[in-house]
Amino acid sequence: MWPILARYGSFFLYSYTVVLGVGVAAALAVAYCQLRPQPSRWTSFLDGALVGLGAGILAGRLLYVAANWPYFQTNPTQIIQIGQGGLGYHGAAAAGLLAFTLWQRWRGLPPAPQLDALALPFALLTAFGWLACYLDGCAYGRETELGLLAGNLPDSYGVWLVRYQTQLLGLGGALLTVGAGWVGQKRGGRPGTLFWFVLACLSGQRLLLTFWRGDPVPTLNHLRLDTLADGVLLVICLGVLGWIAGKER
Repeated sequence: MWPILARYGSFFLYSYTVVLGVGVAAALAVAYCQLRPQPSRWTSFLDGALVGLGAGILAGRLLYVAANWPYFQTNPTQIIQIGQGGLGYHGAAAAGLLAFTLWQRWRGLPPAPQLDALALPFALLTAFGWLACYLDGCAYGRETELGLLAGNLPDSYGVWLVRYQTQLLGLGGALLTVGAGWVGQKRGGRPGTLFWFVLACLSGQRLLLTFWRGDPVPTLNHLRLDTLADGVLLVICLGVLGWIAGKER
């Protein structure tokens, strides 16, 4: 856990902010390398990515604040302090992808090829998100016994216990998805397949990790809401992949 990288007087440089910033830059660099031969697609992609990023940050923060309202109700000034960490992944992903898709439609470009170009950058940004959580202490694992998948790790309050290494497992899974997506991109396929394949992999990984996570999340009938959200998202991804495969026959 290394939440603060540096302090300059009253200004704190948070690792969460820096790592996510580097992740955004790396994701855009990967997208540029993919779309460099097509300047018009790259311009539309970049504009759409920035619009999606803004929508994602806003929706993700609203979801996180809503999920942790008792805390923010007594600390309202921290609602706008996004740099300290705290984004609801599902709200950020849904709003960001919707804004990106609508932007491509508005520019008159078919969304499916643009979403395929987003697949690897999105997986890479997800990996940086897990790394940011590892340094900040968010998305921590629940208490367990010392073993291969566990380590002496803190929660977001700095309490050290033997926990599942959910952040590092998520990081590893996201990097494997980047590699699998790169191979799939080289093989080609029907437009849209790569994006929904990558999103299915990331959703499946998050779904499995929810059973090991120890951070507080609202529940429904004793089931974490992020477990339900990732399960629904995985079903949607598999359904879309099946529909695309059916169109190829």
